[in-house]
Amino acid sequence: MAKNKKRRRSRTAELKRQMEQEKLADEKSRAKNRWNPAGRALLWGDLVFLALSSLLEMNGLITDQAAGLCTIIGVVLLLIALWLLFGNRKGKGPEL
Repeated sequence: MAKNKKRRRSRTAELKRQMEQEKLADEKSRAKNRWNPAGRALLWGDLVFLALSSLLEMNGLITDQAAGLCTIIGVVLLLIALWLLFGNRKGKGPEL
């Protein structure tokens, strides 16, 4: 009367494998949500550009027309940066 022995895996090996799978899933999720570097750089550059143009206008170094033109350029750059960051999802719809 021989008993059928099933080979049992160690509980620690199962936990280790499960933790590695969770770590990989977390890294994939983080990579998916990462911002586009070009969009991020454009956003920062736009922020600096708008701040400089605002300072120049407050100190009277540029005219109102030039300040208005800088504001329009800044808004256009902002929209492009936002499109690069959030609008270009390669066929995916917007995530809410």
